[in-house]
Amino acid sequence: MNRHENDILEFATAWAPYGGNDAEAFVRFGLSSREFHTRLLRLLCSPAARILANTTVARLRAQCVDRLEHR
Repeated sequence: MNRHENDILEFATAWAPYGGNDAEAFVRFGLSSREFHTRLLRLLCSPAARILANTTVARLRAQCVDRLEHR
């Protein structure tokens, strides 16, 4: 996992209890909501997600799917 991927996971984990923060994700990573959640979902399905608790991965996956389906 590279530094950028780690930063995305840390950011998503920090904001997960609040439902995420699309505006801040754009400022920090230069990614639209769709791009951010697509990349995050890809990371959550990879070995990189092993550093997170299973409950955190499940919550983040659900948030990604919700954002990608409804926006």
